[in-house]
Amino acid sequence: MDCRFWMVALAALMASVVSTSTSLAADCGCAPKKCQCVSPCPPSPCQPSPYYQAPSDDDSQAPMIPMDDMPMTDDLTQPADDLPPMPSPATTFATSTQFASASEGVGFRNATIGDFFGNTARIAGPSYGGTLPENGFNVPIGGGDRRYKITENVSPIPVDRWFVNYNHFSQPVRNISREGIDVDRVTLGFEKTILDGSSSIEFRLPIVGGLDSSQQLNASGDQSDVEFGNMNLVFKSILYQCGDQSAVTAGLTLNLPTARDGHLLDGTGNTIAVVDNQSVHLLPFVAYFRQHSSRTWSTAIMQLDFDLNGSTFLLPDTASDIEFGRYQEQNFLYLDYSVGHWFYEDCSGCGFIRRAAVIGELHYSTTINDTDLTSAGPSVGDVVTNPFNRIDVLNATAGLRFQLGNDYLLTVAGVAPLKDGENKLFDSEIAVLLTRTF
Repeated sequence: MDCRFWMVALAALMASVVSTSTSLAADCGCAPKKCQCVSPCPPSPCQPSPYYQAPSDDDSQAPMIPMDDMPMTDDLTQPADDLPPMPSPATTFATSTQFASASEGVGFRNATIGDFFGNTARIAGPSYGGTLPENGFNVPIGGGDRRYKITENVSPIPVDRWFVNYNHFSQPVRNISREGIDVDRVTLGFEKTILDGSSSIEFRLPIVGGLDSSQQLNASGDQSDVEFGNMNLVFKSILYQCGDQSAVTAGLTLNLPTARDGHLLDGTGNTIAVVDNQSVHLLPFVAYFRQHSSRTWSTAIMQLDFDLNGSTFLLPDTASDIEFGRYQEQNFLYLDYSVGHWFYEDCSGCGFIRRAAVIGELHYSTTINDTDLTSAGPSVGDVVTNPFNRIDVLNATAGLRFQLGNDYLLTVAGVAPLKDGENKLFDSEIAVLLTRTF
């Protein structure tokens, strides 16, 4: 693996550790706070109306007013014209969410972990060594890491935060020599609430250590490199809420083709074909969040993934490009369920680890249309396709989450495929997620 990937990862980690240490030092400079262990909050007392005084059971504090002294209707004080309007449901939940993010952790502490690696297309043919598609190699765009799922370190509730995700995938892709290689991905992300906290906009930029975008036949080494992946923009908003205990949200992700084009070379270094990275993916989703108790929560998410236009395989020419074909990736349906439980809390209020939780998740991903079979080179039989056509992927995720100080979350997790063959996209995955709220 190129050392540049580890330099980028180390720099991001060092910056995070320094910032974390500074924040924790500031947090613990105060006197220990009163213990605020996780426990159900008692119901708030009913707030009296400005136009009505609740009767008292104590006659001494509630003397009877003679009827003759009662004011006439015209003399009664009228309600003020400048009373604040009743808040809308979205505004009410936004306010409760912001409060809970600082105390009970709705939105900040209860994010999902994720699981997916979705490069299913393979290239094969006479120009690439004469193999069949099932023995072909993966499209080398964005290090081989092609798709994005909303469940990758995300909460359905809008929240102000920045985050760094690290994911290591074991043997998810093959290079042009048909050798399986590992993929390491660092994702830098930022989320900002808008519309009084009821919605948010999120930005994600993956940096991937995986397939080199230039793949050459008979070349030495594993042909890996560190490259920028496809950028993601996410919008989400609250549709329905019930206090700060449950919510239904929806949103839309736009996956943009910001990664390098793929270059496929023969043994002498001449270009066989260029994969023009043009695919724009549109990913609508809907999510349900439930706070079962002060310690336990769950999240269910459904998402669709549409490739709107595909990417072109072509041969650049001085006069005009020679286009072999356009490959449009299959559309996917994602169904995900996550449940977590806080099993530890430091009641001193100033410990390094304030809370700890265990999280379990199930992730189901399936194709919802048949694959394309597209020409991918100058020779008859040069194709790009999903050789297995329909796939059904089921993965399980288990992890531990630690709250560090008031503002940081550190999550460590492992992902295991529950199916074999074409429904197993990698051997295993390790995830380390760092999040800071602001």
